Amino acid sequence: MRSAILDRFVQKVAQIIQTEGAACFSLGVADNRLHPQAVISRRDGITRDSLGHIDIDNSTSFARAVRDAITQLGPVVLEEATRIDRFTVNAPILVMPIVWEREALEAEEDAVQRVVGVLALWEKRGGRYDEDDYKLAETLSGQAAALLVEEQLDEFDDIQAAFSTVPVGLMLLGGDDTVLVANAAAMRVLGVDPLQGREIGNVDYGNQLTELMDEVRVSEAGNVTASYVSRDNESYSASAQTTQDGQTIIALTQSPFSTAAEELTGQVAHELRTPLTVIQGNLQTIDFMIEGGVQPEDQDIINEFIDTALIQSARMFRLIAETLNISRIHAGKELELEVEEFDLTDALDQILAELADYLLSHEVKIEAPDEMIIEGDRGKIISIFDNYLKNAAKYSDTGTAITIRLYDTGDDMVAIEVQDQGIGIRPDDVAKIGREAGFRTDLSKSQAGGIGLGMVYTRRVTEAHGGRMEIESTVGEGSKFRSIFPRRQKEQ
Repeated sequence: MRSAILDRFVQKVAQIIQTEGAACFSLGVADNRLHPQAVISRRDGITRDSLGHIDIDNSTSFARAVRDAITQLGPVVLEEATRIDRFTVNAPILVMPIVWEREALEAEEDAVQRVVGVLALWEKRGGRYDEDDYKLAETLSGQAAALLVEEQLDEFDDIQAAFSTVPVGLMLLGGDDTVLVANAAAMRVLGVDPLQGREIGNVDYGNQLTELMDEVRVSEAGNVTASYVSRDNESYSASAQTTQDGQTIIALTQSPFSTAAEELTGQVAHELRTPLTVIQGNLQTIDFMIEGGVQPEDQDIINEFIDTALIQSARMFRLIAETLNISRIHAGKELELEVEEFDLTDALDQILAELADYLLSHEVKIEAPDEMIIEGDRGKIISIFDNYLKNAAKYSDTGTAITIRLYDTGDDMVAIEVQDQGIGIRPDDVAKIGREAGFRTDLSKSQAGGIGLGMVYTRRVTEAHGGRMEIESTVGEGSKFRSIFPRRQKEQ
C-alpha cells in the first residue's frame, strides 16, 4: 500500500504531538509482522522504503513494546533509545496500537475490535509524553485504523452490509467451506434461510457451488465464473474469488449487465469509505484541537484539514451521483444533463485534487489553457476525467507519464484527452470499449481488476453532450482516450 493520505496523516501526527519522528505500520494477519506504510523522521533519515518488515515476535525492545501495546490495547512508552528495524531512534518512544472497531451489524453478532497496525512516535520535544499526548495519539490512531482498513480486502462483511438491499447474492465462505456471511439475495437464490453457519455442500443444489469451489482453489488467478441453475430453474452467473486469508467470496447474479452494474455499485460504495474516512478524521482532529484551545500556529493545520474535507465531500457527492446514473443506464433510460456554464480547466483542477493519492506514482503532465469556458453537466464531465485518469494509472507502470490535454478541435468543439504509456489495446478490441457492458480486454484482465462499466458510462456521458469518444492505442506503448463535444449545448 502506498498512500499520500497516510503520508500526510503521519506528518500531521508528528506536528500535532510535537515529535521528531513518527511511523504508521500495518499488522499483517498472515505473517504477524509490521509493514511500514508511512514514515516521517526529521533527524535520522528514516523513510518508508528504508524500513523493512518487522517481526513482532523477536526479542528487541521495540517488538516487546508492540506486543505489550497490542495485549493491553493501550500506549507503551520506552524511556531509552531503541532500534526499529536497522535504525536507532531516540527516546522517549510511544507505541500506540491502531485498533479498528465496528459495531455489530445484527442483534446476534458481536462487535468487532481488531488491531490492524501500530503508530510509533519518537523523540518528543520537551522530553516526556503526558496524558494529553496519550489521548491525542489514541484519537489519531483511530483515524489511522480507518485508513488502513480501507485498503484491506478481507473486510467483506462491511461491504456485504452495503449490498444488503441489492439483488446480488453474496456469500463469504471460510476455509472449511462454512458460510460466514450471506445476504438476503443469496438466501433467495439458494432457497435456504439462514445460510450462516452451514457447510456449502449441505445447501448446494446439484453440487454446482461445490464444483465452483474446487475450481477456484486450483485457479492461478484466484477467481472463477460458471453458470448456476437454482431449484426454481432460474439461471445465474456464479463467480468465486479467494481472499488473501483463504476465504472465498461467491456472487450470484442473473445478467451480465446487472452483474457489472451491481459490482460497480459495490465498488463505489467501497470508494466512498475513503473520502468519508478523511472527512471524519479531519473533523475529529479539529474538534480535539479546539477542545484543547487553538493556538495561532494551529490555524494553518485547521485550514488545511477543512480544505481537504471539502474536497473529499465533493468527491463523495460525485460518486453517489455516478452510481445513480449507472442505474439509469441499466434501466435503459437516457442520462439527464444539468447544463451550466463552467470552466473546464477548473474542473480538471478539482479532479486532480481528488485523485492526488491515486496518481501519486505517476508523472502527471498537463497541457491546458488557463481557462476554457464551456456548457455542460459539470459533475458528469468530471466523471470523464475520473474514468480516463483512473484507467491510465491502473494500466500503466509506476513512474510512467500520464498526459492530460484540453484543446479546441475547431467548429466550436473541445476535447478532453488523456494519454498513458501503459499496456495498450489490441485493434480488434478498441471498437468494443465503452459499447459492450462488462467488456474488458484480455490484456486489461491480466493487468488489474475492474468490471469494464466505467467506459460505458464515459461514452454515454460524452454522447449525451452531443459528442463522440475516440481511442488510439498501440499494444505495449500506451493508449490515448479522447472525448470531443460541443462547447455550447443545444437547448433541451
